[in-house]
Amino acid sequence: MDENIEAFWANFEKEVGEKVLEKTMGQHFPSPKGNGSWGLLVLTPSGLRFRPTPSQNWFASIFKSAPSTVPSQSEEDLLIPFSSISRLSNPPKKFLDFLFGSPFLEIHLFYQKDGREEEARFSVDPKSGFKKKLQEFITF
Repeated sequence: MDENIEAFWANFEKEVGEKVLEKTMGQHFPSPKGNGSWGLLVLTPSGLRFRPTPSQNWFASIFKSAPSTVPSQSEEDLLIPFSSISRLSNPPKKFLDFLFGSPFLEIHLFYQKDGREEEARFSVDPKSGFKKKLQEFITF
């Protein structure tokens, strides 16, 4: 099993042409109201990369009579160069978040793309150390 994991990351580095500096599973929310997609959050020397992982929604599959198909190929990576990041913030905690909120750490990145500011929202495991490592690479 460990050999498969090492082979996966070696192949990943070969594919993107950069060394993986930090990695974790996470969720990307493309819009404020939409469901997020799960995938790999990866830091490389040039930026943050989110690679969606194709999967079947297990909960929805319980109620379907026909089996769902999992895409054979994942979507294209979202790549945010460190040089384009203008700020990083955490959303404010609400009163009952400690009881009903997500156990995951939310990260909001603001970056420049095509001359305008974009926002990317991610959710990561707070124990992963991903946010701390990300902050080491951001200079603004």
